[in-house]
Amino acid sequence: MDFLGTTLRTAVAFAAALALGGLASAPASAGTTSAAASSEAGGTAFLQGCGWNEGRGGERASYEHCATNTNVWIQVKRWPRSNYHRCVGPGRTNLDADATGAWYDSGYQGGLCSHPGDTGP
Repeated sequence: MDFLGTTLRTAVAFAAALALGGLASAPASAGTTSAAASSEAGGTAFLQGCGWNEGRGGERASYEHCATNTNVWIQVKRWPRSNYHRCVGPGRTNLDADATGAWYDSGYQGGLCSHPGDTGP
């Protein structure tokens, strides 16, 4: 797949996420993420969707923040440890090995944050 095709797929996934509520304060299981598999040069590439992305093929779970100009608070669900909030910037953020879900939390400190990597209860 060429660069233009990858860019187009990413733009379509982002537009779909916005149409479904954008930065909604709901778990990704509510249908706010998308992912598409594609073949690239005979190998398999996985296009991450906005929001929660379950770990696959030995990769850790991650959260993909698709906006380019904000840092936001997400709630990270873990098992067996307790849940917590984390500030994430644009792009992919790898999560804890025991993360079982993550979503944007507009109710936590107004939803926006200043320093990616900061954590809270």
